[in-house]
Amino acid sequence: MFFRESAYMKKAIGFLRDVLELYIPITAFLIMFVSFVVQVFFRYVLNDPLTWTNDLIVVGFVWTVLFGASYTMRQRKHVKFTLIYDALKPKGAAFTRLLGNLIIVGTFVPLIVPSFNYALFLKFQKTPVFRINYAWVFMPFVYFVVAIIGYSLPEILEDIRILRGKLVDSRDHIAGGLL
Repeated sequence: MFFRESAYMKKAIGFLRDVLELYIPITAFLIMFVSFVVQVFFRYVLNDPLTWTNDLIVVGFVWTVLFGASYTMRQRKHVKFTLIYDALKPKGAAFTRLLGNLIIVGTFVPLIVPSFNYALFLKFQKTPVFRINYAWVFMPFVYFVVAIIGYSLPEILEDIRILRGKLVDSRDHIAGGLL
């Protein structure tokens, strides 16, 4: 019974991650793009600028970037500069990637609480037209920070296993950084 509940929980968390990291950014980008086109049309063709489109463009951009970056990190498709990393032997590559991921985690962990507090602090401010609470606009940054830390941890553990000799090489190093 526990295993079945565990499988349901795993599916639910996977679905929630997909909603946050895939479906919300896609929807936000589409809304942002359509709003931008409408804004340009009204401003330059009809010579009657709209104010509400700016709210949608700003919120759409923030949500697309933050949630979308979390997804690329999950898929290991984010931009990496691996010219030196790819030329190193497995242990050297593991050490450099471990160092880089430790810097990322060491930078992001102290950001969790202040980012959350700042997003909550912004709840008294609202966007100019739609009156969207700024806490909703910037709360995705907190998710972004936590997601980046969470997606860095498996790489850190993999690199530690390589440095201890329990694993020959990492998947991305074997593939030449092209996973």
